[in-house]
Order: sequence, then structure tokens, then C-alpha cells
Amino acid sequence: MLFTIEQSRLLKTLQIVERAVNDRSALPILANILLEITDRELVCTATDLDVGVRYQLPLANVTEPGTATLPARRLSALVRELPEELVTVEAKKNHAATVSCGSSQFRIPGLPPEDFPTFPVLEQAAGLEISAQVLRTMITQTAFAMSMEATRFVLNGALVKYSDATITLAATDGRRLAVASTTVPPARTSALQVIVPSKAIRELGRLLQDSETDEVRIVPLQDNQLLFRFGGITVLTRLVDGQFPQYDNVIPQPSPTTIQCDRAVFASAVRRVSLMTTATSQAVVFELSKDRLVISKDTPELGSAREELPAAYQGAPATIAFNPEYWLDVLKVLESADVTIEVSAPDKPAVIRLPGFLYIVLPMKLA
Repeated sequence: MLFTIEQSRLLKTLQIVERAVNDRSALPILANILLEITDRELVCTATDLDVGVRYQLPLANVTEPGTATLPARRLSALVRELPEELVTVEAKKNHAATVSCGSSQFRIPGLPPEDFPTFPVLEQAAGLEISAQVLRTMITQTAFAMSMEATRFVLNGALVKYSDATITLAATDGRRLAVASTTVPPARTSALQVIVPSKAIRELGRLLQDSETDEVRIVPLQDNQLLFRFGGITVLTRLVDGQFPQYDNVIPQPSPTTIQCDRAVFASAVRRVSLMTTATSQAVVFELSKDRLVISKDTPELGSAREELPAAYQGAPATIAFNPEYWLDVLKVLESADVTIEVSAPDKPAVIRLPGFLYIVLPMKLA
């Protein structure tokens, strides 16, 4: 294998795939990146057996096709330090590779390419398509609500559902729920309802941030796998086994009692008051009265905070406690200038409803 490429292009390629690498696996090959040179492109692949990322980069000239697997972190760190000049990579039969740039030359030992896990070949498999920008927004609107508790494995990811030309993403940690949905062109695939693990969701969101592609193709595969393809990037993920909660059953009916306020002002007030919370005392108090919202927190060891802000509210006076992080997470992903929250009762969930988006957060008990 022998090819020459600009340093910036090679570094970008490695950065795209290297986060799928597992340095702590019992299998040494999983700490490596697979480099494949065909007659027209460089293909880089990394996987931890749960999530895999492949990037196909067209090359103007290929000197010698071939394959090699090299340590991901070492190769990426080395290329990052090279000057912005042409880089030549040559792999020998002993699995080692030589990386040359200007007057610099490095030898990196590798592992047999045949030991690297196989990546499925995608040809004309049935799938569905969605706008890359829309999918990126849907991930942003839901990923923060995924559970981080290892014991609740079915919540350690997001539900991806396709039915009746509608794609839905839903995530919950049991105390809040975020749901985003959009219509898409009818697909050549049957209804889909799977749980995509949190790592795959976050990696997909990260890669879509930098992608200039217009469409994402989603393809269900055998062996409980799902594939996302956009531009030259392919993300392959194993799916979470289990049943995602039937969240439709917990969505409250629309409440006529709402509070409306400036989103940025609301977020700033919640953030400041949250400085008075502790790990054992997280609840922040929301006091609702006519055209006013008071947010407060009193913690004996830290002190107290009180923020009063104007708000459109016409319901009966109410006092509700919330985890402030649950509001800060959603407020920073919304784009509207104002936010409207349904509040039916102090012991009932609060709801944000927008076209294509739903957010539910449970109140906390007042001390």
C-alpha cells in the first residue's frame, strides 16, 4: 500500500473515524484504524464492535492499492503534528507502515488487516432518507434526555421510529421526555422501531455538524444493526435489545394554563439560581402568579437566590419544584425567542409543545 495525500485531508479523515476506536478493549485490533486504498479512494474504518465509522475519501492518484491497520491515537497524533505538506504512507508486508512528510519519516508497527472486523457491504438494501439538517436538529432536540444510568440499558439510547412516512426520535431518562418528529418521503422499507445506543446517537450528531451532505440514508440490517450513510461517511451501530417505554401513554392532554416568557431571560435566571443547588438538594422552586415568575433556591450551607422575571401567566397561583438542569438542557436547544410551558398542577408534568417537538419534565417534591 502506497499513497500520498495532503496533511489536512488525512488528519480530517482520521478525526472523523477515530472516536469509534476502543483503546481499552481486550482485542488489540480495535485500537487500530483500518486503511484501505482502492484504485480511486482512501477508506478509513474504526469500530468498537458496537459502533463503527467508515469514511471514503476520493484520491486523485493512487500509487499502490492495499490495506493496513495502524494504531489510531498514535497515527492521528503524529499526522496532527506534521506540517501542512504532502504526506506519504507506505505499508509493508510485515504490517508496519512508514509515514513521510518533508524531511520527517516515522515507522509505525501495525496488525494484520485480516484481523479487523468486517464491515457490511451496502448495495441496494431497502432504507429511508431524511434531510441531514433535519436529522441533526432532531438529535440535538432529544439526545440530552437519554439516560446515563448503566442499569437502565433500554434508556441508554434513543428510539428511532418510522411509520406512515414519519420519522420520530424519542429519549427519556424516566424523569423527562424529549420527542422530535418529521415527515419524510415514503420509503421502500417496512415500519421501523429500534433503540439506537447513546454513543451512536452522539457520534451521528457530531458528524452531521460538520457534514455538507443534503440527505442521510437509514438502512436496517440483519443481526440487529442499523446503518446511517451520508456523504462519504457510514455509521454502523448495534441496536439495544429491549422494549422502549410506551411514552405515548404518559403524554398529557394540552393544558389551557400556560406560562410564557423570554427564553434567554428564563434560561439565565434558572442558571444563576441553580448555583445554589447541591447534589443532595437539587430542587429549584418556581412560584407562579399573575404575570410573574419567581425562581428561588435556599440552601443553608450555600445561601439563597431569588430571581423575579415578567411572564404571561393567568392561572391560579402555584408553587412547583424542578431540577434546573432539565430546563437548561432544553432551553439551549430551542430557537424561538419566547418559550411557552403548560403547567396544569404542582404535581403534574410541565410540557413544551412545538410543531414537531414535545418536551415533558416531571416536578420534584418540595421539602
